[in-house]
Amino acid sequence: MDKLEYNIIDEEIASLAGTLEEMLYDEAPDFIQELKDAAWNVLKENPGIDCPEWIDILIRQYPTEVVDAFGSNPPEVHHQLTDLWEMEYTDNRTGDWHSFAEWAEYFATDRSVELYELYSDVKEELNRTKTVPKTN
Repeated sequence: MDKLEYNIIDEEIASLAGTLEEMLYDEAPDFIQELKDAAWNVLKENPGIDCPEWIDILIRQYPTEVVDAFGSNPPEVHHQLTDLWEMEYTDNRTGDWHSFAEWAEYFATDRSVELYELYSDVKEELNRTKTVPKTN
């Protein structure tokens, strides 16, 4: 009976060791990319905002992403978010890239956001038709 318990423990230890090994070799989450995705959403959902408004909304609506990416020291976070405003972001749907400051100009009005959504839909459809093999 002791031998059976010992084998179970060995199996559990082996399982735990395997889990730990997977954790060590898994890629760490990309907190900056998660924050960039949130920042992109803020621009699209709030046409016409400027950098200070954008920073305020990010901190209020996405506190976890901000802290994960830049920590919890307010002056440092504000500085990093100001730098982020000038960093590029690539739209996953279209492949277009601009700085957040430039995206804010693109999304200056509700209508410009609507037009960009239409453009994104068309571009996705074109890409989808390019990948569909032709049948005769």
